[in-house]
Amino acid sequence: MKLQRIAVWGFLVAGVLGVITGFRDTFAPGFFNNSPQIKGKTDIILQFVSAAAFFALAYLSRLRSRMDANKKK
Repeated sequence: MKLQRIAVWGFLVAGVLGVITGFRDTFAPGFFNNSPQIKGKTDIILQFVSAAAFFALAYLSRLRSRMDANKKK
């Protein structure tokens, strides 16, 4: 049970960080970036898609933990 909570929070943190880096690359390209390359539109879109995938994984993990808790009752 505790491991599922850690997984949900980990997915949420990864999703939030993905959204933050997507906005950073959109509005301030190259800011806090060690690479001399500036990301293109496709890279930024994929960043947001991966963040959405992490949010979906967090939701599905939470849903499964609730279903498991209901089965035990």
